[in-house]
Amino acid sequence: MLTPRQLVLAFFLGTLFALVCAYAGALLTPPAIARWSVQMHEQEEIRAALAMVGVRHLPMFLISVAMGNWMYVVIKNTSFQVIAVTAAPYILYVIGTGIFESLEIGEHALSWLTYEPVYFIWPHFIAVPAGLCASSRMVNRRKSR
Repeated sequence: MLTPRQLVLAFFLGTLFALVCAYAGALLTPPAIARWSVQMHEQEEIRAALAMVGVRHLPMFLISVAMGNWMYVVIKNTSFQVIAVTAAPYILYVIGTGIFESLEIGEHALSWLTYEPVYFIWPHFIAVPAGLCASSRMVNRRKSR
């Protein structure tokens, strides 16, 4: 059973985690876009997709595994509710950023959901929660030994 203190701590650490991801994402995006542009210019669409995922989203997955390991040891709980609460600030950040960027360029607020190619947007919703789930499993396996 989760205590209110654990939930508040999970949300606070999730917010700290979202700030780390926002900063890391800002550092990773320019090289990812540059590599993607080179591959698209050479008509290598699959390599372009792999470059984007490898340069931008794989490091985010690894950051979420590392931060998740630390967060779940501090929280002392690895339940699904804790994973959802720690991932929520990052997901809200991604949604808010997408909406604000769409409105800034004069498009519909949810037009960012249909950007092409789709591997620009959708891995954001997979990489970080998957990393947090993986770190939760790692902490559980460590506890069982």
